[in-house]
Amino acid sequence: YFEKMPSTFGGQLEEFKIQAMRENINEIKGEEKKLAEAVDKVKKAGIPAETLHQRGEKTVYERIELLVDPGTFLPLNTLYNPANNEEGTTGVVNGIGQIEGRYASIIASDNKVLAGAWIPGQAENIFRAQDIAERLHIPLVWVLNCSGVKLTQQEEVYAGRRGHGRPFFRHAELAQKGIPVLVAVFGTNPAGGGYHGISPAMIFAHKNANIAVGGAGIVSGMS
Repeated sequence: YFEKMPSTFGGQLEEFKIQAMRENINEIKGEEKKLAEAVDKVKKAGIPAETLHQRGEKTVYERIELLVDPGTFLPLNTLYNPANNEEGTTGVVNGIGQIEGRYASIIASDNKVLAGAWIPGQAENIFRAQDIAERLHIPLVWVLNCSGVKLTQQEEVYAGRRGHGRPFFRHAELAQKGIPVLVAVFGTNPAGGGYHGISPAMIFAHKNANIAVGGAGIVSGMS
């Protein structure tokens, strides 16, 4: 059946049908424009990209583009903000991309937003990236640059069975199922940022990166 199936489907629309759909087309284009503007607003959240560039750093999107094979990154959950954060984002970027020809679930800290801090709702976005890695049985790859929790909202971040302790438990689950969990570490990563850094199975650190998960390393301001 499939061998004999025509290679093309349908035919050219007649003009009167095109005109009849014109209103719908314009409405769809209007909604697409709203979505594009909302995505652009999320990408511009936090400090200007130029500020990072002056520090010799790259933005999260620039880092992802360097990581994946050209043109293969498919962003997911860009507008996902379940806690309605004032930042307008969950502080992480996730999606699927190819790395040296192999697909991976990628999640990266948005270092323009509070230096990649944990903020409410972020854990749910992390779970989505972890779930994709599990369902598709592909590696989970972190691009980490996390300053720890946003202190004024820590009670909204830590608590609960789906709080910010669970991502590390999920890392262990993925590893037990034979799913590689890797992290590339940039910048300063105290407390929760440190946990994200050490809980994956394989760690790659930039020469200027540092991690502290407790004690004097944190209270001294990572100096």
